[in-house]
Amino acid sequence: MFYASFCDAADELGIHRPRSSLICEIPDAPPCFEDDHVERTWDGHAAQLIWTALNLAPDGLEAAQPTVPPPHQPPFMQNAQLDTYVSVGFSFGDAKAPNVGMYAYIWPQPDGLGDRSWGVEGAAWHPDAGLVRLPWAKLRETADPHQAIVAFGDAVYDAAVETAGWPSDLVGPRVEGWYMSKTPPALVQHQHG
Repeated sequence: MFYASFCDAADELGIHRPRSSLICEIPDAPPCFEDDHVERTWDGHAAQLIWTALNLAPDGLEAAQPTVPPPHQPPFMQNAQLDTYVSVGFSFGDAKAPNVGMYAYIWPQPDGLGDRSWGVEGAAWHPDAGLVRLPWAKLRETADPHQAIVAFGDAVYDAAVETAGWPSDLVGPRVEGWYMSKTPPALVQHQHG
């Protein structure tokens, strides 16, 4: 089985195994990688895209969140615990919406997002999807893709402050390029626990 072999190879290289084997946001996929027994053809171009994306995108996706994910769940699920939030992520897209690149949204969605600048040339609001999208091709054309992801995330947070009335003082000092939340994790755990 591929997943077990992958984990064994990661162990041999001293790389931590994935914390979860849940398969998320892939249409018609089984719930976990261990349950995926479908034989597939190797696509070198797709593998290169995935490797490049997973090498670049995490720097832009590891902004500190003031919540702790539920046990045995992927960290992105922590957003579901909040009443209001900004989500910035990466998507490979799918057959119905082949939009490879960064995406972001503000929940609940405020008015006034249509005519904003999103920090990076090529990033645009897509009202039909309720998302701001930064296409992969545009991101890769920037002089510094890592900094472009940070600028994209900052622009989305600024939009939440300016259009949804969020307090501008919820962020603290930058750590590795991102602002950290000033909300103590213990307070958030108490509020949502």
